[in-house]
Amino acid sequence: MPTTKREHPASAAPLDEAGLRDLILEIIDENHVMCVATVRSDGWPHATLVNYLRLGRALYFVIARESQKFANITQDSRVSVALGGGLGADGGVRGLSMAARAIEISDPARIEEINQAIFRLSKTAGFRPHPSSVLVAVMEVRPSLISVIDYAVPPGRRDLVRAVEDWRIEHVQPIQS
Repeated sequence: MPTTKREHPASAAPLDEAGLRDLILEIIDENHVMCVATVRSDGWPHATLVNYLRLGRALYFVIARESQKFANITQDSRVSVALGGGLGADGGVRGLSMAARAIEISDPARIEEINQAIFRLSKTAGFRPHPSSVLVAVMEVRPSLISVIDYAVPPGRRDLVRAVEDWRIEHVQPIQS
C-alpha cells in the first residue's frame, strides 16, 4: 500500500491534516524496520528493532511469545516507536516517533488477512519477520501521538499530531519549557 511520493515545496509551509496524514504514511512506507521501546518490569525502557508491515493505517509486527518485548507489552501496552532516518534522494532526513499502544491480534480471520498480505509482498518489500520461536504473537501498533520530522523540505518541518480514530490527524501545540 505505498503512497505516491509528492514534490515538496521550496519551504516548509504548514500542511493541513490530510497533508500531514499523507506525509506520515509516506514516511512509514519508505521504511521497513522500526525501533519499539517497551517498559520493563523494573521501569527501564527496552528498545529493539522489528520489521513491520503497514496495512491501511495499521502497523503490524511479529514477536516471540517468550521474548522480553512480549512480556513487557503484556504488562504495559504503552510503547514508543521510532522509524526513519537515513538520507533520502534529496539529502533530507525524514522520520517519525510515536507514543502508541501495542495490542495482540488474536482474531484468526484478521491474522489470516495479515498473513495473506505478507504472502503477496514481493521478496524485495523489506518485511522479514524472524522471531526465534514457533510461538509468535502478531502485534498491532495504535499510535496516539506522532512527531514528524522532515528535513527534505528546507528549512525542515517538525509537527506534533494526535492520531484519533482511524488515524484522523489533529495538531498538538508543542509544550513550552
